[in-house]
Amino acid sequence: MIEAVVAVAIVTVVLGAALSSALAANAHFGPDPARAALGATLDREMRIARDLLKYQGATLQPVSVQTALPLPAGSPLPVTLQLQTSPLPGGGTQLTLSGTATWQGAPESVSLATTLPAPVPIPGSSLTLTGLAPAPTGAP
Repeated sequence: MIEAVVAVAIVTVVLGAALSSALAANAHFGPDPARAALGATLDREMRIARDLLKYQGATLQPVSVQTALPLPAGSPLPVTLQLQTSPLPGGGTQLTLSGTATWQGAPESVSLATTLPAPVPIPGSSLTLTGLAPAPTGAP
């Protein structure tokens, strides 16, 4: 009986230490606020860029912008956001957005890329097709 009590006490102490270290590791290696802020910003900018590039006549030039992102706690995070586009065969476009920052002395980098198909005409526009139209039925 005493041996069982001692064994249960040892197991309890070991499990307590393991859980304590797991909780501390989760707090240390949990979600990175800088990476989360960069990811959310790039997701938002990607939606805007995709909406702009889906219509004919729209272009985006490569650009690099320095800005600051709000963090849940602390001062704003200075970041550099970059946009790159490259044409693809068939009229499509490769769009790449990336963001870099330094958070607590370590570099953070997030990148998103997507491939867009050939752009479509702007809604409400009229198309003029080149070439010959077929003769109407019954024409001489």
